[in-house]
Amino acid sequence: MVTRARQANGPKVSIVVRADGPAAELSRALEARGIHTSVTAELSDAVAAGAGATAFAPAEPPTPERAAALAIACARAATDGAPVVMLAAFEPAGRDAGERAASLAYLRAHGAIICPDPDVWLEAIALVAGYGLPTGPRVAVVAPPGSWLALSATALSAEHATQSERAAPLYRDAASVGPTDTALVDRSEVTRSTPGRVGNARVVPVVGRAESLVDGAQVALVGLRGAIDAATVSGRAAQRIEAGVGAATPEDTAALAAEVDVDRFERQMAQLEDRAGDHETKVMLKAWGVSITRQAVATTPSAATRIAKRAGWPVEIKPWSADVAAEPDGGPVESEVYTAPDVRRSFAAVAKDAGLPPGAPVIVRETPPSGRELRARVVRIGALGWTVTVEIAGAPGPIAAPAPLREIDAREIARFVEATRTTDPEPDRDALVSLLVRASHMVVAHEDRFESLDLARVVVAPRGDGAVVVDARAVLVAADGDGE
Repeated sequence: MVTRARQANGPKVSIVVRADGPAAELSRALEARGIHTSVTAELSDAVAAGAGATAFAPAEPPTPERAAALAIACARAATDGAPVVMLAAFEPAGRDAGERAASLAYLRAHGAIICPDPDVWLEAIALVAGYGLPTGPRVAVVAPPGSWLALSATALSAEHATQSERAAPLYRDAASVGPTDTALVDRSEVTRSTPGRVGNARVVPVVGRAESLVDGAQVALVGLRGAIDAATVSGRAAQRIEAGVGAATPEDTAALAAEVDVDRFERQMAQLEDRAGDHETKVMLKAWGVSITRQAVATTPSAATRIAKRAGWPVEIKPWSADVAAEPDGGPVESEVYTAPDVRRSFAAVAKDAGLPPGAPVIVRETPPSGRELRARVVRIGALGWTVTVEIAGAPGPIAAPAPLREIDAREIARFVEATRTTDPEPDRDALVSLLVRASHMVVAHEDRFESLDLARVVVAPRGDGAVVVDARAVLVAADGDGE
């Protein structure tokens, strides 16, 4: 059933939830802040109603096919400046984690604000309906010393410090506020003379508890933690919307392709059939400007020793075969090879461990730098098409984005690559962004020749030292046009 929003002054929200969902509870919470609501059965109807925002709580995680359909309404809402704020508080996905991450990333790339926490979802709805989208994710707290808001900000700052997170900066007055996109202030401090902006930042009132809300007063957010998270996720969504809907454009690919070593790429591709092993895949990646380990193929122990001397001790040795498993999946690698006798021993050992005939060729490579490791894949996922999925140790699950990657999506992925310890230097996220963007564009630019690309080991070194592909392989479209 569809009920039209009440014709009243003030912000409005359309609510789309499952039949037994939190529509009544959400309506009461929003109405208490002076936000008028209507309940709508379909997302497309809610967007067409033209409210200030649409609150969307699906009954179950969207499948790729469902996400592709919902994205049309999400893109329209974002274009109209009234984005869909979606609750994505689902149970752990298990085997379907990659598809779920890809589906949610697809909706985000089409303008939806994705909130995994119900409290943040509610505050994001109120923020967008009452004040519109922030221009970015930077948040500051403005409160006099000793106030509840200042004390809450100080407590959160200490908590974030123990978790290696950045806290919202605290300022004692509006005149001292540095560059930010949202300035949170105590609702009780807001008067008629309070400016709506501090610099370029929107001033947004916040209260400590829902009981402090005043019916009919200016829209306020509840709780500092939820307010900060809501402003951050909404600001990131605003930047994503500004970048454009969906994956990167052909023009973006053409700009990168101008730097490609086309001859080298085509020579390597012409030598391959339905798959490319680590070395062959890296040749193609390097042609597209992707950083890889320095390495070469050796057919004899003597050749391997010569390559090792050029690469610099110690080196690593692994089998040269497209049929050998990726390193994270158990593919053998001999590390810390320091001498010529070690090379000869490793030459024989990796062939035996891989089940290859004695004397099978090997790859000799430089020892990769130390740093954070991740695995990235470029694959087709149902109705979503080409997608990048990334697995990072310590992240809440797979991270995804439509391919070819826009830089803003690559930076969202890189945001989850954290230093192992608080005393460690920050990872080189800029280098990782370049690596992921270029690899994804390579695949989609030649989508008639690629089935998938697996960057099985990527090492992100400390800032300034780069990011490098350590292990990779590609599945190609067979010569007769049939993929494997």
